[in-house]
Amino acid sequence: NATGQFARAKADYEKAIALQPDFAEAYVNQGVLLRNLGNFDDAVANYTKALKLKPALATAHYNLAMMKRFIAGDPQIQTMEQLFENRNLAEEDRVCLGFGLAKALEDVGQYDRSFACLRKANRLQTKRLGYQIDQHRREFEILKRLHSANPQSDAITIRTQDTVRPVLVVGMPRSGTTLTEQILASHSRVHGAGELMTLAQLIQPVLASGYEETSLQNIRPLSQEAYQLLHDQYLAALAALAVPEPIIVDKMPLNFRYLGFFLTAFPEAKIVHCCRDARATCWSNYKTLFPSGGNGFAYDLNNVAEFYQSYLDLMAFWREHYPDQIYDLNYERLTENQEAETRQLLAHCDLAWEPQCLDFHLSTRPVGTASSYQVRQPIYRGSSQAWRHYEAHLKPLLTRLGF
Repeated sequence: NATGQFARAKADYEKAIALQPDFAEAYVNQGVLLRNLGNFDDAVANYTKALKLKPALATAHYNLAMMKRFIAGDPQIQTMEQLFENRNLAEEDRVCLGFGLAKALEDVGQYDRSFACLRKANRLQTKRLGYQIDQHRREFEILKRLHSANPQSDAITIRTQDTVRPVLVVGMPRSGTTLTEQILASHSRVHGAGELMTLAQLIQPVLASGYEETSLQNIRPLSQEAYQLLHDQYLAALAALAVPEPIIVDKMPLNFRYLGFFLTAFPEAKIVHCCRDARATCWSNYKTLFPSGGNGFAYDLNNVAEFYQSYLDLMAFWREHYPDQIYDLNYERLTENQEAETRQLLAHCDLAWEPQCLDFHLSTRPVGTASSYQVRQPIYRGSSQAWRHYEAHLKPLLTRLGF
């Protein structure tokens, strides 16, 4: 599932369940796979089966909660509440239950109780991950200094025999990157590759060669050879996907950190930067349990506000150096003027108009992000106002964001 081999994963889960029909965890894993494939009814059936076999299974409660609309009196709410208060449960399980319970309480309009659960779950997750915002403060400073030490990008000449053309979709998590990829991937000439780790894995060692870990004083420019290698290796990784479409979308949101270096290695690349209301973005990060312990900044309101401001600062830095190469796609405008904004997006990517891009929600391509359910629905307005239910609890966040 994690590597995108969905058919093989489905067969493996079916085999595991056939061998051990009472293996609750296998039903949860199969449910996640089915959700990513858009088979929502079957996913819900798997989570429900898991809970029948193992009523205290936190991951089953969480995943089911994310896919159903609760009404007052739903017995699952009381079950999750009792489990969440059990301090003998593993912290990872309590985190799952806290996020699931917060969503359930939001559904039934109990916003204060929902926020209380969310705050507890986020504190537990911050403790589990050991996240420190200092690591991102330092990283963003290094990125700006390294880029400033580089020769002008027009002094770098990249040899290319490109057989595929990359499009990077970047921005804060929860800013519309999955939606944007889904729209682009509905085009006949585009393959949506999802959140590739490739660029970060290739570029971080290159960047590390430009400074000494113990000091930021001795910044060294990156060589043309380093950029050429980055170009060639990244293209080779895309080619290895072996897809027929000539344009491949890489929608790892945090690739915004590397835009200047990427545009030096790929001067003709298309960058789509997803923008969303700051309050909606930060709130949506705080209420999302990201897979694999990623996005550690999201689980604390002060951290998410500081990370957001650092992101804005770095994007302004890139825009100053590459004013014509970064296309800003505004999430709210997209939801309000879907066709006009979609036409502009396609034009930026040098793609001819295809009307099926308006019906992105009908796509059967797998989606493995936190938005896998939302992008199977038509565009809807109003999601950027959801934070207002919690405004009384968000005053420190809003103040830090300048509201």
